[in-house]
Amino acid sequence: MLLLACPFEILPDGPEAKPAPKALPGIVKAFDAMGYDAGALNPDEAAYLKNAGAPLPARFTVLGDAPQTQLLQKGGTTYGLVFFPASPDLKKPVPDTVLDAAAKAAHDLRGKANVVIGVSGLGLTAEQDFLDKHPGAVDVLLGSGPNAGTASRLSADGRTLLSRTYIKGKTLNRLDIAALPGAPDFTWKPGQNFKTDVISLDDHYPADPAVEKMLGEE
Repeated sequence: MLLLACPFEILPDGPEAKPAPKALPGIVKAFDAMGYDAGALNPDEAAYLKNAGAPLPARFTVLGDAPQTQLLQKGGTTYGLVFFPASPDLKKPVPDTVLDAAAKAAHDLRGKANVVIGVSGLGLTAEQDFLDKHPGAVDVLLGSGPNAGTASRLSADGRTLLSRTYIKGKTLNRLDIAALPGAPDFTWKPGQNFKTDVISLDDHYPADPAVEKMLGEE
């Protein structure tokens, strides 16, 4: 299992209230306890943590002006991660140069990774634009930021699977891959080589006492 986090885990992408600064050290402890393999933070999220005296979650990358990449070995599979640049202004269109740079970074991972995964906080409009202009650049695109969440959406050519987070941190997106991409004619086929699910963290999942204790610490 590979556990990844997109941006906007610390701060919301809309008008929702920010977490209380005094709660942030406990929130980071909870993130670390969950054992994320990798994650992304927007620069303002990193600054918010720093101002509250809280560390960055372990294995999280702070997004910058240029894409960043990482290779992860898990269960005999090599995953290539492309952390898309941060958006300077989510209310304005993302420049093509940002999307082009992310596509190039993904291309440079081909041959090194079995699966190339994009991690974005640019919002659905920019992510769909990326899929349209750079078909097959990534195998999976994990999106976040403005607009709706979705368990899965395929690119027009079926070569990229888009999964977007839902707001308020009350769900987990699960993706089960039954076959690795790589063949020239590979496309994603729901129910055949992948399946997705959105797990709602409702009353069916009781609170973990250890995590509750972390969140209660000041």
